[in-house]
Amino acid sequence: PWQSGGKALRFLRPNSGHGSGVMSKLIKIYGERNTNTNYLSQLIGLNLKAEEIPGVVPARIMALQRRLPGNELVRDLYFFLNYGQTLGSKHTCVKPAAVLSRRAVMRSHEVCFVTLTKNPYSWLLSLHRNPYHQRYVGKPDFETFLRTPWRTLRRENTAKVLRSPIELWNLKNAAYLQLASLDALNLTSESLIEDPEAVIDRISRQFSIDRRSARFVNYERSTKRETGKDHGYYQDYYRNERWRNEISAEAIAIINECIDQKLMVRFGFAVLS
Repeated sequence: PWQSGGKALRFLRPNSGHGSGVMSKLIKIYGERNTNTNYLSQLIGLNLKAEEIPGVVPARIMALQRRLPGNELVRDLYFFLNYGQTLGSKHTCVKPAAVLSRRAVMRSHEVCFVTLTKNPYSWLLSLHRNPYHQRYVGKPDFETFLRTPWRTLRRENTAKVLRSPIELWNLKNAAYLQLASLDALNLTSESLIEDPEAVIDRISRQFSIDRRSARFVNYERSTKRETGKDHGYYQDYYRNERWRNEISAEAIAIINECIDQKLMVRFGFAVLS
């Protein structure tokens, strides 16, 4: 199962803390769509001597799904059959730590968990622009979108239909916090965009993972293939919260009514008035 884009993963760095039972160290990233998980993966590959447990299907599965009907079922089945090694899709609602700890990869390797959480106001705007896997008869406006039930995929490990995309944010991000009993680091997308080198340093220190070199290497191109939108663009957009110009007072009120405000505090996000 260790394939990512056709490239086999190599377990690079043993953990000397396990004595004679040497265990390889792996990183598993969890994060919703539009939280910069692809960017973080690029940075880890460029800067750290560690391998990542894939959170997306390998190229051969993508090729297979294009030839078969029900392509989401193909990906769902892949993660179901390989859960013991992959610990699920990067977009899944994380299973309890006690369940994860019994999986095969956890017994044979030291797994370091990194999660990414994005400010729900800006995240919902991003999700509205690209509402993955939803079937609308005419795309709804943002306020209607916030009130519309959200259909999930089997690999997301949630109810089949949620009350709204706001509930999706609540469920997924609450699940990240229970990883505290394992070796986990809960980060925000904003901190990653603001200072990616500091994030890489933090991952390196917390998990005792060596840097590839003393010089930080950034990944400047957009991982979403958007022309004219490099790291500088996103840094300006989120650092200066330019997304606030795109959100109405009505939308803010809808979000505030449903968002888990304890989670907002936990991740350091302000509740807008």
